[in-house]
Amino acid sequence: MTEQANGVVASLDDLDAETVFAAHRDQVILAVHIAPVFNTLDLGLVSAVIDAANQAGFALVRERAFRDEWLLCVFDAYDDHTADHTADPAAGPDPEPARGAVGDGDA
Repeated sequence: MTEQANGVVASLDDLDAETVFAAHRDQVILAVHIAPVFNTLDLGLVSAVIDAANQAGFALVRERAFRDEWLLCVFDAYDDHTADHTADPAAGPDPEPARGAVGDGDA
């Protein structure tokens, strides 16, 4: 089991994404501040933390409200989080194998 990163993120300045979401970690647990603004929640900080995690190869897997102004977030590393996540999405998936290949019952 790898070391867990735990922390409190009250502002984006509190998040050192490279350190918190380091490749040697399998899981990160953060308490992220969700400030009420005019009777609604400002989720901008949560969105920024999730974006940073995704870019580093981590996915938000669980969250739970804590008191009135905090969201506990558990991030797990993707299975391939050490891979390059800058691949070209326009390249599309791998092509399907040809139909009618030997051994598929069409003799």
